[in-house]
Amino acid sequence: MMTPDFKQVIFVPILIGLFFLSPFYSQLNIGGSGLALTYNIATWVMASYLMAVASLLSLSYKDFTYPYQWPFFLAFPVIVIITSLLSDINQPITWLFRQLFILGGLLFLFALFQFKVKQIQLDKVLFILIIAVGLHALLGAAQIAVPDLIPSWFSPNLGSVPRGIFQQINVHVSFLVTGQMIILYLISRPSFRASTKLMQLIVIASFALATYVTIASGSRVGLLSLILGMPLLLWSRYNQLRYHKKLLAILFIVSCTSIFVGQAGLYKTIDKSVQLSGKSYSTARIAMYTIGLELVAKEPIYGYGIGGFLKAWNKQSSDFVDRHPETVLPNTTTHPHNEILFWMIEGGILSVIGIVAAIIGIILALIQCGFQRGGAYAAMLIPISLHTQVELPFYISAVHWFLWLFLIFLVLRHQTKVVTLTLSGAATRSIQGLAIVLAVGVTVFMINTARAQTDLYTFLYEPQKAKAPYLQLALNNLYFKPAAERVAMRSMLYVSIENNDRNKVEIFENWAQQYVSISPELKMYEDLISASVFLRPDGQGCDVIKQSLTMYAHNKPLQQAYKEKCSMLD
Repeated sequence: MMTPDFKQVIFVPILIGLFFLSPFYSQLNIGGSGLALTYNIATWVMASYLMAVASLLSLSYKDFTYPYQWPFFLAFPVIVIITSLLSDINQPITWLFRQLFILGGLLFLFALFQFKVKQIQLDKVLFILIIAVGLHALLGAAQIAVPDLIPSWFSPNLGSVPRGIFQQINVHVSFLVTGQMIILYLISRPSFRASTKLMQLIVIASFALATYVTIASGSRVGLLSLILGMPLLLWSRYNQLRYHKKLLAILFIVSCTSIFVGQAGLYKTIDKSVQLSGKSYSTARIAMYTIGLELVAKEPIYGYGIGGFLKAWNKQSSDFVDRHPETVLPNTTTHPHNEILFWMIEGGILSVIGIVAAIIGIILALIQCGFQRGGAYAAMLIPISLHTQVELPFYISAVHWFLWLFLIFLVLRHQTKVVTLTLSGAATRSIQGLAIVLAVGVTVFMINTARAQTDLYTFLYEPQKAKAPYLQLALNNLYFKPAAERVAMRSMLYVSIENNDRNKVEIFENWAQQYVSISPELKMYEDLISASVFLRPDGQGCDVIKQSLTMYAHNKPLQQAYKEKCSMLD
């Protein structure tokens, strides 16, 4: 049996791997979201180790710890799984990984309780997070000031924009602002009174760099998170922070300096905010929410199924534009810029009930913590939580997903229950074996996924390095198979057009028509137009242009193509 101290010893190194080391794993990648961003691969590996170790600890000590509010958090994954099975599964692979993402998060949250960590260990993890925030902020500052010094394989950068390792501005900034809230909270902890000069210097440097990048980035969600979170944290922890007046004064001075240096980004934020109040933007955002609510009204209970957003949205937005020709919308939309609305469309009202249940559980736990603790915890949760209401950060960054869950764990850990496990020897060994298989299986799959991602990237961007058989690693990987298939078919199309191979172009057309019937991507319609022009040159691709306009009625290039090529044929 493991010694009691082992839980404390192993907890911090695993969290260091998760929050400090794995986010900096980087290689040339195709970009986008999920495992296409390579740091997510390493992050999920470390998360699987934590879950496996937690399972072994629970079995070794023959107990299981869980929070009082557990039903609120179990509701969402249970509802999502049941409703998704009852609705259409449009894209099985997307459906599978979405379920694994949610279940993985739930297991991670409950796994944290099995370590029974003391506050001093949590303070160490928070300080590691502060160091990580400082390094991420330093990378962002370098991307602004000296972008040429950063290797492209480590962090692709265009236009001196501080996208960080996350490769997206708002995702980077919401992480930094969360770090700033953590800094102020850690300063208020009793353990910080014994901090060394080096620790204080790290805190000051991380805070200053994070402030600079947040301001210079021009991120509205980052600035709003600061405005909402910082006063709440300072107010709730005032009695504890007053012991550090000198340090707070230094933080105020370096923050003012950072704001001054990054003031160009602040003006950019103000300009964007002014644009938000403009008629065209307001109309577009209202139109998007209206379209989303119209979709919910049509399928209120189960929604359109996981992966069904694009098809449902394009049909409804095109119908909306027909009814309201003056509407201004983006040429293509992959999400409605709101996590709750997104789930309402794909999962229906039942899924939202699960989300609301989790929110209620968090709020109740915050209230039970009292204002001093609860207010600080709420301030730390604000940046990422607010970000989910304008974008989908969890789909881009698993680091944000696990950090958000870790902060929720801080809230829930004050009220827990412990049950004794009375399992047979066979059951214990079976679960131990499953835990080990989980960690090993995830590691093997993620290594294969990293290789598949490299295979896909090489074929797309470094074709001179690609070796036959092309895309085999990507096509044999469960996660990248759909993307690799699209790339392979698109490559076949244009090679066949160049070689005047009519049969293969027809094969592509049949495949692509079936594809857009499930996922009507704009790029696929563009390829179908190319195929149509080759197969039926007299039609100039008008059959597909008309078809695509039923899904993208508001798309300006398609409208122009129809006007130039097809209006005379009608």
